[in-house]
Amino acid sequence: MDYTASITSQGQLTIPKPLRDKYGLKGQAQAVISDLDGKLVVRTYTEEDFWKLAGILKNNPVVRKNRGRPLQKIIEEENQAIQKAIAQKAVKGL
Repeated sequence: MDYTASITSQGQLTIPKPLRDKYGLKGQAQAVISDLDGKLVVRTYTEEDFWKLAGILKNNPVVRKNRGRPLQKIIEEENQAIQKAIAQKAVKGL
């Protein structure tokens, strides 16, 4: 069955009550929105979805490179790299 939903000027979508009831959505909730062949697909976000993320960065080279390093040091280096890239782009633009 199709339902009409409102979308506000800020992009907020109102899910019709029959669907909220059917999927047990009460109060605030999270949703996953995907673009599937030109259609927006909205599905409820569950704790199970969160746990599926476990280990996704395990083999990421950036994570491996920085393993055991202080987070503040990593952030400082990233900020320096960003500032350098901005400066280089500005020089090229002159």
